[in-house]
Amino acid sequence: MRIKILLSLFFFISFVHAQSESDIEARLDSLGEYANSTVIGKDDSPVAVSGDFNVRFYHYDYSKTGTLQGSNGMRTSVNSALNAFIVVSPASYLTVFSNLYLPFDFSGFFVNQQAFKPNAEDFGNSGERVPYFHPSADFYGAALNETMLVGMDMRGGAFGVTLFMGGVIWTTQSPLTIYERETSPRFISQYELYEEEKVVSTYYKEKGFKPVKEGGRSFWTNRPFGGMLFDVHTLPWDLKGQVLLSQPNSVDIGTRDGMRLNTRDNSELAMIGTYDNRGNVLGLRFAKEKIDFNQASLTVGANYVGITFDPEQIYEQDTYGIVKYPDSSLKFENLRIASIDLKGNINPQFFLSFDVAFSWDDTSTFRPTYPCDPKSSNQNCYDASNYSSSTSSPAFGFYVKAQDKHWEPITFELIYLPKDFYSPYSMSNPDRVSAWRKDQFYVGAGTFRYGPNMLGANIKLEPEFDRGRFDVQYGIHKQVEAGSDIINFKYNLIGRYLWETSTSWTKHKPFFRADSGNAESSDRYTYRVAAGISRPVYKLGDQVGGLRSGYGETWDAFVPYESAQDAYYCSQLNFFQDISTVPCNMPTSEKWNSSVAIDMGYDIGHWFGTDRNIMLQLYTALSGVSKSFIPVAYTDKYDSDMLMWNWFVQSEPAIAITPKLHGVLILGFEMFRAEKAYAELGIKTSDNSNLAPPSSYGPLYPGGFYDYKFSPINILNTAIGVGFDWDYAARAGLHVRYKYLTNKDQNLPQNDWNVHYVQAETKVWF
Repeated sequence: MRIKILLSLFFFISFVHAQSESDIEARLDSLGEYANSTVIGKDDSPVAVSGDFNVRFYHYDYSKTGTLQGSNGMRTSVNSALNAFIVVSPASYLTVFSNLYLPFDFSGFFVNQQAFKPNAEDFGNSGERVPYFHPSADFYGAALNETMLVGMDMRGGAFGVTLFMGGVIWTTQSPLTIYERETSPRFISQYELYEEEKVVSTYYKEKGFKPVKEGGRSFWTNRPFGGMLFDVHTLPWDLKGQVLLSQPNSVDIGTRDGMRLNTRDNSELAMIGTYDNRGNVLGLRFAKEKIDFNQASLTVGANYVGITFDPEQIYEQDTYGIVKYPDSSLKFENLRIASIDLKGNINPQFFLSFDVAFSWDDTSTFRPTYPCDPKSSNQNCYDASNYSSSTSSPAFGFYVKAQDKHWEPITFELIYLPKDFYSPYSMSNPDRVSAWRKDQFYVGAGTFRYGPNMLGANIKLEPEFDRGRFDVQYGIHKQVEAGSDIINFKYNLIGRYLWETSTSWTKHKPFFRADSGNAESSDRYTYRVAAGISRPVYKLGDQVGGLRSGYGETWDAFVPYESAQDAYYCSQLNFFQDISTVPCNMPTSEKWNSSVAIDMGYDIGHWFGTDRNIMLQLYTALSGVSKSFIPVAYTDKYDSDMLMWNWFVQSEPAIAITPKLHGVLILGFEMFRAEKAYAELGIKTSDNSNLAPPSSYGPLYPGGFYDYKFSPINILNTAIGVGFDWDYAARAGLHVRYKYLTNKDQNLPQNDWNVHYVQAETKVWF
């Protein structure tokens, strides 16, 4: 047997040797192709899996509760998740990928009343979910992190295309079509569940020692959608294009809360709920890159976004059920936005971005069809085929950003957006959670968040020097035309944790007030009133004031009324049958906002003779909204023109204890001041026959009145805490934070609260 094998091998070698040299050379090219076809990826593996596994612990304990927290003074939760990104490469020109995300919650289970009332009679109580933290408190189910996503990438030569399909697709077009803008810093203390893989030293460098101001996961410019994205990323002549087909999530006017699929959060809460094909979003982009002349390298693109709502929504009770008067009409505003943008380096030291956009509406108006009873909540008076259409005139807006590095890095921004301009997925929408257009103004408007009806400029100086930074930003913005004096302000210091400790089912529903999901009627935040709306009452247009939240943030609103009577009538318009007779004196003006922000830090490690970083850093922002031009707002006591003043300070000194162990100290305070504001104190009982309201009351029900009290805003928030981050093994880290937060409302002490907040997370990458 061995002899036969040796003879066969001898004849095979002789045959190969006999081949001519020319035959071998002729086959070299094909051999190279065969060899390259076996190279699948960087690891030469047809299947690759990467991702992370995390376990997160939360605990909060309110040492002092306000009426907002009620009995929810303490909670502990433990949850974890396995996040895997799977890539399959069957050929060198084809890659197929998908996400697999498996969340686990260890702090909530299905129980019935017998679990906590063992001696009670069993009347067939069905199982209920014990409230838990990680997904949400309204029993949606598990939250998903960019999951239910599959994709395929195919490329070869001068052609390359990627197809995405699924629940959360991140994409961007241009600043005024699809884009996210974040100008405030991401602090070290905010360790996100979606943090990219990096060692502790890199994490502290990018957020504290030498912060990354733009780009990267922490400063995400993309917006999330659910549906399909066809991205042609490689074409001849440096062309590229995109086609997006999605659902109009977060602005669905036919639903109770305007949200069916929540894909507006750059977080583990990126997707909650189910699809509802009540319309569509069509996004188109076509661009030419690498337009070179002299030293310039530019990209020019054309963009279009169309948002169309399904008229069949008029048959949903949540839509027609709130319209009960003969003169009522339903309006669906289909949105159209088109733009041309240019961006790139004019030379190595000068960058320019420019976007010119037009926005217009195609409005469908549905009027009641008779005979029917419009006051009946069980009868629909509308017909999807009975409507009139109208198209608005285009509203023109533009945005310019220029960065120059000839001297010290300096950035200049200029924006113009008329009142009718609306692009819900662009940087011109001030809400992270997309809301319908509203006539309101923001503290910090322009400098931190853009919005319609705005004209202004920002200038930021970022000098570079050894061991530190001192960045200064100044912004001045005004309304293009007069608008209602509805002032919206964000809790920068404590808002994130107020949201995280909320157990209300409205936690992820920003079109409701944050306390409207509380089961107990006494668990209510005493809020300053803003404005009511005339019928039809859509949640998307509700501006009555009170706390509202998106992911990781909390907002409030008020109107500087001249009297308690105005506060009542203007905030309760939707309760009156004939609003033409309601004496609502809504103040209006062309408002201004000025903001100054300073971000500074200095490494003092050399003071102690060590090469380890000891970074002292401070961020502070001062903003004011006024009815006239005031260059710098530093108090609310100017005169009647100052509507609100806000001062925010946060300091996070950080130290590199070892290369693998870093620590941070957390200090901060924030102040809000407004001289004119009225609070709604609740219902006062009264004689049923007394329907004429006193000077400070308004009738709501025959048996009660809402009590409106003059309550100037004088709010102080404080924070103190510590934290550390430790790489305890290769590709594994432990991240711990403790904070003690306080809220003191000088004129409404029922809103005061103090909380101890602990968060710990371990994360392992693979």
